[in-house]
Amino acid sequence: MFFAGIDVGGTTVKSTIMNEFGRIVYQSTIGSVKGDPDQLAANIAAGLSGFRSPITAAGLSCAGKVNRETRLITATNLKWLEVPFEAIMEDALGCPVTADNDVAGALYAESRVGACVGEQYVAYISLGTGIGGAFLVDGKPFRGYNNTGGEIGHMITHAGGKPCPCGGKGCFEQYASSSSMTRRAGVPVREIFRQVRNGNPEMIALLDDYVHELCIGLAGIVHIFGPHMVVLGGGIGSAGEILVSRVREEMERNCPSLPHSPMPLFVAAQLGNLAGSVGGCFLAGDMVGVPIHVEDMDALLKARA
Repeated sequence: MFFAGIDVGGTTVKSTIMNEFGRIVYQSTIGSVKGDPDQLAANIAAGLSGFRSPITAAGLSCAGKVNRETRLITATNLKWLEVPFEAIMEDALGCPVTADNDVAGALYAESRVGACVGEQYVAYISLGTGIGGAFLVDGKPFRGYNNTGGEIGHMITHAGGKPCPCGGKGCFEQYASSSSMTRRAGVPVREIFRQVRNGNPEMIALLDDYVHELCIGLAGIVHIFGPHMVVLGGGIGSAGEILVSRVREEMERNCPSLPHSPMPLFVAAQLGNLAGSVGGCFLAGDMVGVPIHVEDMDALLKARA
């Protein structure tokens, strides 16, 4: 049996096909399409057409708000308003399809084979163009009313602060997303971290200031949810220990209430850009009652983008 995991973003769509033993047998990446879900579905199907065996089921990790009861998806970066994309993909692929939010899908992958296996209380923070959140509470996904929980990028960390496309002012992601960092530095995130590793004092100061802004939001999340582990993923999270070590130090230094209770474990996500599509594979297997069991973890981790 073969299961497709499809990570649908506003810029690219990453697809992975796994067998029931967790071996990756096919991957593809295509450009995304905004405002035309039928065309996007057709393009995804075409991207998977190079795999010649039938797909048993598919799981979508999709940007935006995924209502798992109505099966409708609203995603501003895709220009979708209550689009029945699961059903559209079922027609395009000819197999059952299920969907979840992209960050929730990434957390699911990390909880099955990545950074937080066996953890019951986890906050997963995706640091990319925006900021996304997903949570495990008592080992179960926290979704909130109407499946809209986890929109931490739009919590207010600076009252009356910078305007956000959502219409608010002072949203977390205006200060702690990759976009906010690159706006200040004038160079891509990879270059920022390269220069930090090379000892550039200007970039080190910029990173330290970024971490301070990030920890303002993390402090609120930690106090509200009380996670045992905080997993940092997304584009910035892939920087690994150079970021995570600074977060630990900043939280210990500037969150005086936390030392009176155990400080969460702060770790980097392990699956990189593979997390969303691998999470989709696990969702697909679960949907048809065939939980995927990964037999070769090293091979899976080597496939990270």
